[in-house]
Order: sequence, then structure tokens, then C-alpha cells
Amino acid sequence: MATNYVQNQSCQWCNQPLIGSQKLSNCTNHIICNKCKINNRSCQSACPCCWYINVSEFISKNTICPVCRSNIKSNVETSDCYHQHKHCACCSSSGCILCKFIQLRSWVNSSFDDLPMDIKPILVICDDWEKKFEEELQLKTNSLIGFCERQDSSFMDIDESSPVVQSSNLLKSNTQTMESINCPICLDELGPPYTTLSICQHSFHDSCIKQWIQSSGKQTCPTCGYIYGLNKGPQPPHGQMIITYISTPLSGFSIEQYASNEGPTIEITYTIPSGIQGPLNSYPGQPYTGTVRKAYLPNNSEGKYVLQLLRKAFDDQHIFTIGKSATRGLDNVVIWNDIHHKTNISGGAEHFGYPDPTYLLRVRQELADKGYK
Repeated sequence: MATNYVQNQSCQWCNQPLIGSQKLSNCTNHIICNKCKINNRSCQSACPCCWYINVSEFISKNTICPVCRSNIKSNVETSDCYHQHKHCACCSSSGCILCKFIQLRSWVNSSFDDLPMDIKPILVICDDWEKKFEEELQLKTNSLIGFCERQDSSFMDIDESSPVVQSSNLLKSNTQTMESINCPICLDELGPPYTTLSICQHSFHDSCIKQWIQSSGKQTCPTCGYIYGLNKGPQPPHGQMIITYISTPLSGFSIEQYASNEGPTIEITYTIPSGIQGPLNSYPGQPYTGTVRKAYLPNNSEGKYVLQLLRKAFDDQHIFTIGKSATRGLDNVVIWNDIHHKTNISGGAEHFGYPDPTYLLRVRQELADKGYK
């Protein structure tokens, strides 16, 4: 029986398609699949997206270091981790609990209950922070209810002969005002500092929109979905893309004029060092094996244009990914990421070389599919 998916919807935590038979989380702010619900916890919220936003707010408001979990004193120097969480300067950014929590979204095949034992302490700590956030919110709500009750009791003294206020227009006005001054992400009052996106003109707290972009991996407006930029890909950082020229021409291309320090063929040397997998890879926190790859393009106008697109894709970390090598049979190694390269200068298409009359057209289409045109 074919699997039915909810059209145009995906889980906002794991980014996987929502299966039609699944029930969405009771969270009103995010679409979360059943697998990504946080079950068996003492908190009211079961939404990991809400946990991240709430806990970020809690530790910021209470000046708690997300690494050592102690209060940051006013006279202590601080630093920011990769996701801009402020921590003690003496603590290592790599130990940030919130950064580790957001990396859990890469475990797309595991529920929170099935995470390895060495990762579950992250969940326990965030559970404690989320619970304290909810307790503070409940205290604030109780105070507000008490205030409203006192206001209501004072209204009982009003003369019944007083004019009755028409409520329909008043409610409409209040609703419009609340929409205009509330941050759509945290729903709190939109006071300064705040950011207004340049195209769609939707406004958010500075911290909220930064957290949205960092946690979702998408440079999009949370309200309307307008795309402002390309996402970073799964390619490990700190790689190099070196361009040189060789004197051997490529079969199938006429030689065009080139500079005296160049040659008829462009040689690209990619170097990706070994390291630790990040949140966009299959096994975050696990080691991977790097690689050195060479690729070739004709040094003509079309080849130079493709080179420019490849440079942009490399800088945005889309040329490589981490997975299983089909040729070597090894797992957790750096491999190509669906943008085909010519790794030989001869041998034809069957040997990943030239001549191949349609290669430049095909690779441009592959680059266009990733947003590089």
C-alpha cells in the first residue's frame, strides 16, 4: 500500500514529509510529526521547536551559561557560540547545550525516546530549563488573571443606565493592533530592537529571527515563506577549492585565447580535511574521512561560467556531502553531492572524462536545481 503524505507539509523539526496517517502535535505554532514529539516529560510542551525558543529565552533572561549552567555574573566576560548563545568566556563553545539540542534534529530516523544514552543528558537539561520557563510563564499568567479579576469587580459598580459600548468594532481594532505590535515568532510585544525583512516587510525581534534562521537552516520569512537566500549545504566547512591550469587540451573543445599564465584546461583541486560531522550530516558528532578530488573544465567562456557557479556552490557547502562511497564501499566519507564533475581529462563519459558533448549543459542544470544560475 502506498504511503500517503500530507501535501506540501513537512515536520518543522526534522524537515521530513508528514505522513497522512500521523496526527500533528498539539503545538499551535509549529507542525511537528509524531516521531519528533518529546514524550514522557514533566513539561506541558512536547514540541522541540518550542523548547528551543523557550529555553533560549529562559537562559538569556536569567543570564545562565548554556555550557557550565551557572549564572553569568555581570563582571564576567562572555563569548557567543555558533548559534549566538552567550556563555562564559572561559567555557568552550563546543559544550553549548542548546547547540547540541538543535543538532538532535539531524537524527531523522530516531525519536527522542530512542536516542543513544550519551545524548539523553542533553534532553534532561533542556527539560529542566523548559519546565522552569513554563513555571515563570504560569506565574505571569496568574498575575494577569488576578489583575483582570480585580478590574472586572470594579466594573460591577458602574451604573446600569450608562451607555453600552458596541464591542464588535472595538474587538476588531484590538485584534489589528495586537497583530501589528506582536512578534509572530514568540508572540511577545514587538519592542526595539526588531528587524523588518526587506522584501515582505514582516517584522520580528532581532533575537527571534536570528534563532529562526539558525535553527531552521532556512533563510526564509517565518510568516510568508519568502526565500531570502540559499541554505548552507551538508558539505563540511574549512575546505579548499584551488584553481590551476594544465597544458593538455580537452577533446571536443576548440582552444580559445587565454592568458599567458593559463592553459587550455582548468584543473580544480578540492581538499576537504577529516573532521566531525555537523548537524546537517547523517551522524552528528561522529568522525568522517576527508578527501582530495580533482576535476577538469575547458578554459573557454562556458567553462569559466560553470567554474563561477561551482565556486558559489562550494562556498555555500553544496559540492560535497558525507555518506557511503559507491566506489570504495566505505561509510562516513566525503562524497559528491549530486553535482557531477569530470575527474578525468580523457576516456569519455563512461570514465568520467571527455569527450562528452552535453556535460556542460547537464552540470549547469544540476547547479540550477540547487539555485545557482
